[in-house]
This record gives sequence, C-alpha cells and structure tokens, in this order.
Amino acid sequence: MKSLLTFDETNFEFRGAQDSVRLWLTPNGDSLRLFHFPVPPDIEADLHDMGSVRAFYRRVASQAGLGVLEIDTGVVNGCSVVRTLFKVAQGRMGRIYIGALTFPFRDFSYVFRVESPELGMTGSRETAVFAKLISKGEASIDTGSNPLTGWLDDPYDSNEVGPMTRNISERPEYDTLFPNHPLSRARWILDHLQYTLSIDDSVKRQPNFHFSPSQSSRSFPNA
Repeated sequence: MKSLLTFDETNFEFRGAQDSVRLWLTPNGDSLRLFHFPVPPDIEADLHDMGSVRAFYRRVASQAGLGVLEIDTGVVNGCSVVRTLFKVAQGRMGRIYIGALTFPFRDFSYVFRVESPELGMTGSRETAVFAKLISKGEASIDTGSNPLTGWLDDPYDSNEVGPMTRNISERPEYDTLFPNHPLSRARWILDHLQYTLSIDDSVKRQPNFHFSPSQSSRSFPNA
C-alpha cells in the first residue's frame, strides 16, 4: 500500500507495518515509528500561540515523567507541524531521548516518533561538557542543596528545576562534538525528516487543525 508520507530512507531499515504503525530501525539502535490517528488531535493549544503550545506539552510531559528539551512549531512540506523532544530515565542508568513530529489536521493526525536510548557507557557527554564549563569558570560544584551551579538549563523556563530538567550539555550546539550520542542522533533524525519529508497532496487538502476548548486530553503519542 502506498504511504502518504515518505522520506529519504537511506540507512533506515523498514521493519513492517502493524495496526496503522510503520516501523524503521537504524544501525545505531534507534527506532522510528509513524502513527496514524484517525481521530481529532488532542492538542489543547492554538498552534499560533507558542506559549500555550509549550505550556500544554510541558504539562503532558511532566505527568509522564519526561524532561523538556524542545517544543516548537513550524511548517514541513506545506503542513503545520509540532516538533517535540523529551528525555526519560532509562532504569537506573542513562536516558532515552524521545522525539516527535506531529502533523495535526482537523479529523486526524500523523506522528513520527523517534526513540534513541543510551547504550553502553553513559554520562560521557555530560562529564566532558561540565569539566569544560568548570575550567572556564561558568559552572561550579557546591555541597549545598544545588550541588551543580550553572548546570541546569531548561530551554524555556530558567526557574525549572528537577531530575529531568535539561542540562547545558544537552544544548544543540554540542551535538557536533558528540555525533554518536543518542540525543544527537534523535535530533539528526528529526532534522532529516523535516528536510526530506514529502506529504501526499491528498493529505494536504484535508481541513487544518484548529484548537477548540471543548477538546479533551488523551495521552502520548497523539499529544
């Protein structure tokens, strides 16, 4: 069956489709899924109001135990998209980075979901960047309640502090120094999708998504 959303699948191994979900794997152990949700999207925010979009996704992420790395909107191949990137604890060690491109329409949505887990030794990116910051006097180690001064770095709220709060090493500018890190890989996949995605005209002709306060929340990944 013809796919209505296609992208450059070089180095992506298609593993099949089941229950309206298509799956690809990468050589690095990342997974990419394309979901089709045949129901109105549950995004409780106006896509033109960036503050409301970020507040909605932060609330959903917090309830799921996820940390916010990116929440943005844009246009890909003529269609509105919400780009999100979160992290979650991977057992006792490491993180799993979860990215998504959500294409909402009035009556349905498509969601690309990326999962990039930390494998093998963890923490090397954080250690290297923190050591560099200390050497430049831009971070310090304290024995008080906030032992790593100058380390936490929420992208949208400087007052946000928690176990899943973004740290400085997770900024995009460090991806080129750590291209094999799962966060770098997740961002690369999202970028790759945005640059190469082609959406069929039959999808583009469908009515656009508009938020109505009467809509009720469901849960990931349709959010």
